[in-house]
Amino acid sequence: MSEKSLTVLIDESIASGAGALPVFPRAVTELRQALQDENRSLDAIAKQLAMDASLASQILRVANSSFYAGLSTVNTVKDAVVRLGLPRIVQIATLVMQKGMFTAKDSATQQCLAKLWQHSVAVALGAEWLAKRLSFHAIAEEAFMAGLFHDIGELLLLRCLDDLRAKDPTLNLPEDLQCEVVIRQHEAKGAWLLRSWNLPEVYCRVAESHHQPVSEDTGTVELVVRVADMVAYKLGIAARPQPDLVVSSSEEAARLGLSEIALAELEIALEDSLALSA
Repeated sequence: MSEKSLTVLIDESIASGAGALPVFPRAVTELRQALQDENRSLDAIAKQLAMDASLASQILRVANSSFYAGLSTVNTVKDAVVRLGLPRIVQIATLVMQKGMFTAKDSATQQCLAKLWQHSVAVALGAEWLAKRLSFHAIAEEAFMAGLFHDIGELLLLRCLDDLRAKDPTLNLPEDLQCEVVIRQHEAKGAWLLRSWNLPEVYCRVAESHHQPVSEDTGTVELVVRVADMVAYKLGIAARPQPDLVVSSSEEAARLGLSEIALAELEIALEDSLALSA
């Protein structure tokens, strides 16, 4: 059994470039670049997506889910693009590819990752919904991505713990200790990981400070992510539910001028999001 602290073991695992370290899917960047390319046609991007059979099947599954479904079933990626629009299809593809990182060898850790994935999707879609609801359309896409990545540090830490356990089955990892480490370190580790991926600083700042007190520097993207995060905890779409959380009395809700009606609508949007994380 190792005499080193769990924190030291995690830091060594990350520093060694262990297999537990998530890698940002390059295809996500390529798709988002294609979205900004005025010379890329709808047909060309639909064909690019359809070339990956697994990705295409997942896009069709999500496009026909209760969250997005129309009156008729869509049978091709191009039909899905026509129904939902290219930005939404790229968003769905991002979710599909990101989900592949939420895997673990240990069954208990896999259950934790499944809950974390549900939470991440709910916060991403909730933050985007809230930005649009408040007429902040220009930041809706950033809000979605920031919400998707806000707890990426938990993913990194859980995968490191899973890797450590696999390499040394005698390692004593009490659940309370693991939970404490994840809660205490996930913000800093998440920001570090996002910066190592060279992602925009706005996502790094949200990951780094979303549990810290609101300050004058807390931007609108982070405020909508924080509110979506709190509502997810209240609804139990999280590993550590907080059903008694009163979101309407939070500083974040006050800064955004959120009404009880808007928060109730946000709760419905987050409950609907569960169909996408299944």
